[in-house]
This record gives sequence, structure tokens and C-alpha cells, in this order.
Amino acid sequence: MKILVIDDEKPTLSMFKLFLTAYGYQVFIAEDGKTGLDLFAKEQPQIVFTDLKMPRMDGIEVLRKIRSFNDPTTQVIIITGHGDMEKALEALDLDASDFINKPVEKRALESALKRAELRIRNREPKTSEMIINKTSDSSISMKISGKLTSASYAAKQLDLNGVKLLQICFSPDFSIAKEGMDWLIDFMEQARKQGIQITMNGLSYNYIRFFQMAGLHEIAVIVEAKYDE
Repeated sequence: MKILVIDDEKPTLSMFKLFLTAYGYQVFIAEDGKTGLDLFAKEQPQIVFTDLKMPRMDGIEVLRKIRSFNDPTTQVIIITGHGDMEKALEALDLDASDFINKPVEKRALESALKRAELRIRNREPKTSEMIINKTSDSSISMKISGKLTSASYAAKQLDLNGVKLLQICFSPDFSIAKEGMDWLIDFMEQARKQGIQITMNGLSYNYIRFFQMAGLHEIAVIVEAKYDE
């Protein structure tokens, strides 16, 4: 499998090439967005890592141009720094498959690769689906799959009166847009105000870190996905 890494920092490129080559990937590297896009057009890699902050052409523009090639199967993983919440959400709106923070952890890199390969293998529709079940008088289970862009009709009509436990389960193909993130944060804050215990299951390691950036770990107990182990 081919992987392209675009980053203006040579040590980062060297680290990626070392690890990814050791994992058995064919690795191409570029020090700027334009060179990266030229390599992308030539080599057609299945996975692209691109730094978010680069001179002249940033990672958002790289992602936007890759998406303009109309190949939704390419998995684009954003390399970002701490505190880039808004930019990360912008990338997710453009269907970035994942993101990892600098300095890059081995575990975060492996998590992003597993998730990207899973999405490539499945090639499932990315439309959002939300299934809500009342497991008991005081417990509700909510399963979210695909790309969450907003609340479903069922979620908007959900009555949380008397609920003590809310379990939110995320499928392996889960992703989220800014509108969906805004709704999820508001929904969870409202549930917490009503004294409801919240658990979140099935998130990848990198999505857990992203949700921690948003402060959701202060609202819910977050459990990492089994497929991410």
C-alpha cells in the first residue's frame, strides 16, 4: 500500500518514513503542499498524511484539492498541533479520515493507520445513522455510525426525563462534522445538567484525544474501541 506524507519539517518526514517503511508501506514524502499534490497525482497513494500548518499551502488546502480529484476512497490524515480544534473540525467537514497530534506518538500513528485501512476495506456509505434504544426505564443506548452532521429526528425527540444512564456507542466508520460536534456537545451538556451518567464506547485513540480537546472527557466516561487495540 502506498502512503504519502506531506510536512515542512524534515525530522517529522524522517520519522514517518522510518516507521511506515518498517510497517511495510511504500512511502513517498514531500516538504510542501504543491510537491505533495504532484506526487499524489503521479503515485495515487491510498493514504495521505498532511501537516495542517505549512507555508504557502496548508493542510486544509491540500485536503480540499485531493477531494476535488473526486476520489472519496483516499484516506487523508491531518497532522495537527494541540489547540487546533477549529481547523481540525474544518478538516473533518472535508472528510478527513483522522488526525494525529504533534509530537506524533507511535500509538496514535498505528491507530490512524488501522482506522484508514478499515475504511478502505469496508468502502461503506458514509451517511449518518443513529439508532436509539431504551434498554430499561432508566437507561438509553445510542449507536452512531457514519458521518454525524446533525442530530437525527429520533434524537431531537428524545425525552431524557427519568434517565440515569446514557450509553453512546460509535461504530468503526464513525466520523463527525462541525455541525454534528456542536450538537453532540450541547446534547451531552444537557444530559449532564439532568444528572445523567454518560459513557462513550468505540472511539479510536485519536478520536478520544480529539474529544478530550473539546472537554468531553469531563462530561463522560470514554472507553477506547476494541478494534484499536
